[in-house]
Amino acid sequence: MVKVNLLGIFRQYAPSVDEEGCFAVEHQPGMTAAEALGRTNISETTVKYSILVNNMRKKADYVLEDGDVVKVMPLISGG
Repeated sequence: MVKVNLLGIFRQYAPSVDEEGCFAVEHQPGMTAAEALGRTNISETTVKYSILVNNMRKKADYVLEDGDVVKVMPLISGG
């Protein structure tokens, strides 16, 4: 199992979440972070985001391991 936590404005795209704000995705060998996010409607947004796996920044093609925690954080800018 992989846990996915959508942060900030992305929370609206999460299916039902647990008390930690995460939802579970059944781990499949070779599954990437992008594939785990494919279980959401996050692709409908134009907001750029950063992917963290176990609190370390990773690319969307990062291959997940059973037990990983994926966080998706919106990138914001200000002036």
